[in-house]
Amino acid sequence: MNKVVLLVFLLLVAVSGTALAQDLPPRDSLPSGQWLQLSPGGETICGHGAPYSFYYRDNPGQDLLIYFQGGGMCWNAQTCSPTGDKTFDEAISPSDPSDNPALFPVGIFDLGNPENPFINYDMLYVNYCSADMHTGNNISGLTYNDTYYEIKTRGAINAAYALNWAYSNIPLPDSVFVAGCSAGAVGAAFWGADIKAHYANQRVTLLGDSGGGWRGIDGATWNLWGTNYQGATGSNLNIPQFFRGTAAAGARIAQYNTASDETQSFFTYVGFSSVPYPDALRANLREIGGAGGFRSYTMYGDLHCILPRSEFYTYRMGSVRLVDWVAALAAGEAVANVT
Repeated sequence: MNKVVLLVFLLLVAVSGTALAQDLPPRDSLPSGQWLQLSPGGETICGHGAPYSFYYRDNPGQDLLIYFQGGGMCWNAQTCSPTGDKTFDEAISPSDPSDNPALFPVGIFDLGNPENPFINYDMLYVNYCSADMHTGNNISGLTYNDTYYEIKTRGAINAAYALNWAYSNIPLPDSVFVAGCSAGAVGAAFWGADIKAHYANQRVTLLGDSGGGWRGIDGATWNLWGTNYQGATGSNLNIPQFFRGTAAAGARIAQYNTASDETQSFFTYVGFSSVPYPDALRANLREIGGAGGFRSYTMYGDLHCILPRSEFYTYRMGSVRLVDWVAALAAGEAVANVT
């Protein structure tokens, strides 16, 4: 069986009988032009037990944007703990602008800006609260400061519910643009092959925003999360592998990063990954190579995540404005590497 098809099958089996049991409203019953929070229940859950939900907005066009939210990671008893030492967002709150895109209409979510390439796209916002880059399927018991707790790294299950709803309700978009920032950039790449398998006859483009510079993630971290990518686990996993897998499925792939990204550098500094950020970014970009017509835009500075920021419309390298570069990607046009 084809590895991509097998991955799709296994993930759908994991959520079968539960996603539909929650009676999520069909797209045709939802009002257009507003963000709606959908709560699938079932096997979904956040890292410390809070309920999971995602957002959807129906817009005038026939294209689909799938956006994976970022929000940190954890990799040991300290960083996963339900204390002030945790390094990830553990819940989804409709009053938090980072969780509810209706409260933060900036960057690609600014639907009043005529320069927005996605102004008419239907939008699926895959929320994140599982500390595992949207890739995990595990529940682990850990002890920190003599206190036992469970960390529920169920990001793959959460994302599968959101995507399965989109697959059922938006079966034939004109094109699909998959994106995410930070941990969400990795999640977007992890799910890219699955998305392309479902939209086999559509143009699918992946853009990872500010998640390309982690390298040397310990195999124990992937195992803690329960990550399985096309049969690879533990020390056999790395981030370029997800981008290359998406390209092998037939999608076009791209990345945006800054040369001195403060957040990617911070996570490396505190032990999430072992290779210093600038070296890791260069090595990862080389490893992805020309797969899927891979293109990258590397901006000077240290700003982390550009798609949900107003700077998305103002940043440029030389004569190439970032918004124009992304718009060309979305339109299926040729773009060059920008550094």
